[in-house]
Amino acid sequence: MGIIERIEDEYLDVSSSRATLRELLELLVGAILFVLVASGLAYYLVGETAARYVAAILAAIFVIMLVSQAYWAVTGREDYE
Repeated sequence: MGIIERIEDEYLDVSSSRATLRELLELLVGAILFVLVASGLAYYLVGETAARYVAAILAAIFVIMLVSQAYWAVTGREDYE
């Protein structure tokens, strides 16, 4: 079994199970930390305006991801099997 097959099997294994509340909270905390660090770095490197744009774009992306994960946690993922 090659590395691509292993990655695919792991992805399908994770994708076919429901996310727990703990996993959703870990995603939320990780997303918040990532946005804070990325916007802080952008503020340091290029200024306040860029940092606000970085924070807004990343926050929007992470909100969509979290809503999606919460939806799949509630409904299940039988279509992956």
